[in-house]
Amino acid sequence: MGTSHQDVIVPSSHDGIWARFGAANKRFCKRQLQPRLFPIGHLTAIESWFSRQVQPSTPDGALLEFGCGPAFRLTKLLGDRFDTRCATDIVDVSPAVIPPGVIFRKCDAVEIPFDNAQFEVVVMASVIEHLEQPHRTFAEMARVTKPGGVVLMNLPNKWDYVSVVARASGRFKSSILKKVVRTEWDDFPVQYRCNTKRSLRRIATAAGFTVEEVRPIPAQPSYLTFFVPFYIAGAVYQFTISMLGLDALQPAFVVSLRKPALQSEIRRPRRPPG
Repeated sequence: MGTSHQDVIVPSSHDGIWARFGAANKRFCKRQLQPRLFPIGHLTAIESWFSRQVQPSTPDGALLEFGCGPAFRLTKLLGDRFDTRCATDIVDVSPAVIPPGVIFRKCDAVEIPFDNAQFEVVVMASVIEHLEQPHRTFAEMARVTKPGGVVLMNLPNKWDYVSVVARASGRFKSSILKKVVRTEWDDFPVQYRCNTKRSLRRIATAAGFTVEEVRPIPAQPSYLTFFVPFYIAGAVYQFTISMLGLDALQPAFVVSLRKPALQSEIRRPRRPPG
């Protein structure tokens, strides 16, 4: 049977139906379910944690946001507490989006283009999962952090189901996010080489940090809003692991590291095994 013009346009029509179906599900989840099941959003909880951790800085205090992206989210949240505000990312950002007074420098993940012991506070939002050589990145963070300074971060858990699917999807992850979940943000390859409590403690300690806090953070199943039954199943799963105290399966962690203030407190950095 030959292919007619109508045969060619059927897939486009089908895609349109699927897009409308997914959008309707997302609207229902975000307007009806999410406010009732998760009144405090995941990002709100994370930003609240960052805000509580960072006290007003001393005179000439300096902040670095490592992996700022075009949003400069943590710089905008915390920047007014510091006299000096710096930010980095692996890609250039438009000068138009750089907040006033912020020094931006493009860099890779293993060489931070700032001086030794320059920052009281270094912050990162969802960066660790992308690192290919986390031991080198943590060593650089230790270098640019002042003695007594802190490094604060949030990161997804390697064993959360979203992370497991992302690793299993490999090179198809981006297309799945765009076509099924219909995300609008930039997507980068994930490694998850430092995204468990054990691996993070090992690598951070090897870099000379003291691990002060690793706290699990629950989250609404935002990746499942495209289909209401999936969202409800994800919510049941989240409530179950929280009630059972299964922190190893929580979707994310917030982490506080401190660089010892006294020389006698500093462990000699060593390269972690593997």
